[in-house]
Amino acid sequence: MPIRVRSADFVDNQVDEVLATINMSCGGLCFTSQRSSYHRGMKVLLTIPFRDFVADAGPEERGEVVRVEQFKDGRAGVAVRLLKSTGGRAAHKVHPFRAEETKKSPIPEHRLAPRLPFLTEAEVMEPTTGTWLKTRLSDLSLSGCYVDTLHPLPVGARIRLRVARNKIILEALATVVYSKARLGMGVSFTQLSSEQKSILENWLADIAKNGRH
Repeated sequence: MPIRVRSADFVDNQVDEVLATINMSCGGLCFTSQRSSYHRGMKVLLTIPFRDFVADAGPEERGEVVRVEQFKDGRAGVAVRLLKSTGGRAAHKVHPFRAEETKKSPIPEHRLAPRLPFLTEAEVMEPTTGTWLKTRLSDLSLSGCYVDTLHPLPVGARIRLRVARNKIILEALATVVYSKARLGMGVSFTQLSSEQKSILENWLADIAKNGRH
């Protein structure tokens, strides 16, 4: 899941980056970074999940770094405890860095449109090449989706997306707003007709009601 991480205190080295979580619980999360700025006790601001800088300009979660582990390839594994907790709930552990137990806290949604799990095959075409690539979606909303692929396109790339479900085909233009090598990319729909919006609304309503992807 893509998230945005920012430094909460001016005394720390300023951090502002978009990353993909590698593990997440209701009380905390883990990610890896190429930066050496993270340290135990560091306060951070988190946008969970991050879609784009316009859609996610609202409230942020406050967190505290509880563990930093340096990997041989130069990356740092960072475990963060969410500070906005609700008392009396069970504790959860953040893995895989053997981070300390963290208190469970709800993670509010900051997206303009709710996102639901949507596991299905899809095709992506980059207009500059005209080549269709077979991919897979992992979630969907009225404003965009997340595409699982080992070869994501760069941020800013304009694509055409084709998704089929129950013999209904949705084809839409979109822009890549988040890209992580060997993981995938988040895309935001740029042009949707009333018919396309209706298809999306029907799919999302069906998933929300029946739990079927």
